[in-house]
Amino acid sequence: MRLSISKNKGITLLELMVSMAVVSVVSQLSMWFYPDFLAKNRLDNHVNLLHRNINYSRLYAIENGTYVTLCALKGSQCTKDEWDGQMSLFIDKDKSTTLDDDELLLSTIEDVHDADTLEYPRSAITFRPDGSLNGFQNGTFIYCPNSDKANLEGLALSVSQTGRIRIKSTDKCQKK
Repeated sequence: MRLSISKNKGITLLELMVSMAVVSVVSQLSMWFYPDFLAKNRLDNHVNLLHRNINYSRLYAIENGTYVTLCALKGSQCTKDEWDGQMSLFIDKDKSTTLDDDELLLSTIEDVHDADTLEYPRSAITFRPDGSLNGFQNGTFIYCPNSDKANLEGLALSVSQTGRIRIKSTDKCQKK
């Protein structure tokens, strides 16, 4: 008596169709969450970038004994309501919150994504040579991802008068 065992050297059409159906269902379900995932990723990346640049400006002011300003420049003047545009970090010798010809531009921060918003209650943040803020420039940045839909939590980045930074989540972005 002879037993013959056949070895399967491939997959059947039925197995292929079942696996394709499972992959398509899983990918379709994951696509619902993809825009929120991207918005959350943008939120984390931009707030971390802002945090690093604020820390850098504070440390640069302390290290070099100079005034350093972070703001949204329009022309060469700091403006209050342009924080979701390009921000600039520069040495501000005369503490005027204006980028003059004799002052050095240290870095720039890219624009916030079109669907997102970034707000701050002041026109600029200027660090003194001791690392504290010049005048009363303390406040809280509010970054809202997908501000038109307002279904995600935002992040609040608070800058104290001493120049310390704290990040926490906020529900100020969600429509009531």
